[in-house]
Amino acid sequence: MDALYDLLMQMNAWHWLIFAAGLLVLELLSGGTTYVLWPAAAAFVIALVHFVLPMGWQVEWSLFALLTLLFTLVGSAWLKPILNKGGQDDLNDRALRVIGQNAEVASDFTNGAGRVQLGDTQWQAISEAGDNLKAGVKVVIKSVDGVTLKVAPT
Repeated sequence: MDALYDLLMQMNAWHWLIFAAGLLVLELLSGGTTYVLWPAAAAFVIALVHFVLPMGWQVEWSLFALLTLLFTLVGSAWLKPILNKGGQDDLNDRALRVIGQNAEVASDFTNGAGRVQLGDTQWQAISEAGDNLKAGVKVVIKSVDGVTLKVAPT
């Protein structure tokens, strides 16, 4: 127990920077969850404060706990949604990714339904206006219903 007390008593700004760097490495290893990012930021702030205003270990660790809690709450509420905003929501949903893409009618539509060629795949499709489209007509995909594309001529 005395060794822990001695370690806490000897913590200086450089120890806090090393602690912050170690937490950042853990954050990278965790896959960017941001759960370890906020304690790392708090440790960095403690190091900066310690360079200017040395304080006792009780105050340092209390301030570290308070800043970690504050950064975690603020980061989860405001920063994390901003960071995730640019993410691609349809990454694993092929059907949503095809909306807005151009395709070509592969076979004549009958009663407003037929097949379109999109890339190397043929999809079942219906005409948005119920038109009987002819093979070779260029269409744009407007929506997806299951495995059926709703298309309109371009």
